[in-house]
Amino acid sequence: MLAAGVDAVPEGPGLAYEPKWDGWRNIAFRANDQVYLQSRAGRNLTPYFPDITRALRAAVPPGTILDGELVVWQRDRTNFALLQRRITAGGQLLTFASEYPAHYVVFDLLSAPPGRPLLDAPLVERRALLVDLLADAPTRITLSPQTTDIALATEWLTTWTSAGIEGLL
Repeated sequence: MLAAGVDAVPEGPGLAYEPKWDGWRNIAFRANDQVYLQSRAGRNLTPYFPDITRALRAAVPPGTILDGELVVWQRDRTNFALLQRRITAGGQLLTFASEYPAHYVVFDLLSAPPGRPLLDAPLVERRALLVDLLADAPTRITLSPQTTDIALATEWLTTWTSAGIEGLL
């Protein structure tokens, strides 16, 4: 789950590029009436993101496991400090979440409903299923852009940093 830095955008057949978001890497598990949000380190983030758990419960069927990034936007840029404040908001969490709503930028589908594991499936297959799954999702659950065009990926790298993009994956 960790990205490695490189000096140049890699090129080659079969490569796809996505923005690296300035947020918290997160795996979302949707089971029956529950949603569980787990950080890269294995920490339970569910209590800090009631807005995301509610949106996922409404939009994603049980048996789904998503991989993505939790972000908070402030104007036209992600704001990592506002994301971190979710942890320390305490009794003000619901007010804070209303004032600074979180978004879940999804880039992979690890399990498709009703619980079909996809870890061995090719990325192109997982991506197609993910596009269909999120077709009618609310705006707080967003499909991360992806391209195979190196010129477009390079443009993202050079122009989207002002919006909080940290690089490419």
